[in-house]
Amino acid sequence: MIVFILILVYYLSKKFELKKEQIIIFWILVLFWTAISIIRAYRKLYAITPMEHGGLSLTPVLAAQIAAGYGFMSLIVRLPMFLASDIFKRRKVFIQIALFLLILTSFLVAFNANYLTLYLSSLSLGISATMLALFNVIFSETFSKDKAAVSVSILSIAPLLAEFMAAPIQYILTMDTYKQFNYMWLVSGIIALITFVLTFMMKDYRPVDSNFSFNKVKVVLKHKSFIYICLLAVLLSFIKFSTSGANMIAYGKTDLNMTPLMLAYIDAVFAVPQLIAGVLVGVYLTRKWGIQKTLLFLLGCLLTFYIIALYINNPYIIYFSYTLNGLGYGGAYNILIALAMQYFDREYRNVSMGIYQAFFALGIYYGD
Repeated sequence: MIVFILILVYYLSKKFELKKEQIIIFWILVLFWTAISIIRAYRKLYAITPMEHGGLSLTPVLAAQIAAGYGFMSLIVRLPMFLASDIFKRRKVFIQIALFLLILTSFLVAFNANYLTLYLSSLSLGISATMLALFNVIFSETFSKDKAAVSVSILSIAPLLAEFMAAPIQYILTMDTYKQFNYMWLVSGIIALITFVLTFMMKDYRPVDSNFSFNKVKVVLKHKSFIYICLLAVLLSFIKFSTSGANMIAYGKTDLNMTPLMLAYIDAVFAVPQLIAGVLVGVYLTRKWGIQKTLLFLLGCLLTFYIIALYINNPYIIYFSYTLNGLGYGGAYNILIALAMQYFDREYRNVSMGIYQAFFALGIYYGD
């Protein structure tokens, strides 16, 4: 998959004649997301694993608090980050701040793992994950307006490549009875440090005029259809984060006895159909079926996986049916994003997306 994705990246870079600065942004995001992916899904498992197996022997309640810290920080940061980047006409500096916090907390866990340091690491991961939106904005501004959609498609490959780069590292460090969880955080910190240095090579594309105003916030919040979409986003993020990532890995290990190899690649099993669904929704499904039928089909995919997970205990069946979870979420997420943006002109979209992301983060928090 890594080789295939690299070939795809090379093909797209030649086809769309990517400039050096665009390639730099792409690879910085790959490394940035790899540093996040290595540790994000293992926070809960690290917390509940017995000490004799390399864990912290924390209670399920404390483990859930650690996991929920990710969504809690996302909830706090998402809207202010969108607004602040617009007001101060800076974007890259927010990515650098997130990387600095990721480096600091990863090294804290690596050398002194306990409830507090792991919780701080979860908070920094929540901040870091919100930066994906800024990467999309920075990358899109290196393209002409008619190629904005192309920029999104190209950049969407970066997190998928990161998942496949992280998986072998996760497997190597968790394959034995004694899990080297602390080394996972050490590797994450080192990669984040390298990425931080590379960000100084990345040009910061700043908006020429900042036209933020609180009146725009009022206009967006008064739009009832938009708020309805935001409430759907809360539900979608709730079911996604309660049934994937850290929670799915903990479930797969403690209840289904999945092998370390399966656990290491389970995020990739989710990410591949997520990417496929995201593309299919835009280029085929909504055009053929319409938005409502497409959304019902995708929610049906999610429901099918949950029924399988409820009534079947075979780890292999659940593992491969987990693709339905990624498929349903990837498509439904893109549809809700499109619906949330369609209600407003371009000048309102930065504000509307900030508010939408804040609602989405609420579902992340309660999902964990």
